[in-house]
Amino acid sequence: MKSISYITLLAFSIFSTFSFAASNDIAKQFKKLDRNKDGFLSRPETAIDPALWSRFSSYDQDKDGKLTLSEYSLYTSK
Repeated sequence: MKSISYITLLAFSIFSTFSFAASNDIAKQFKKLDRNKDGFLSRPETAIDPALWSRFSSYDQDKDGKLTLSEYSLYTSK
């Protein structure tokens, strides 16, 4: 029974590490696109990524004309 617990713990540890690394990569991509460093992505800032630019309004959940990191994360998860 102990070996199953260790294997489970190891699996969760590996998954957590990959999950953290992926979210860190998303944050880096977001910062790279955020040219004016205001913490949001405007539609013109997303023009470098045609797929994001064309679907900008569908990811702008609160319809404020800018994407937050969490809204951008939705785009990257698809």
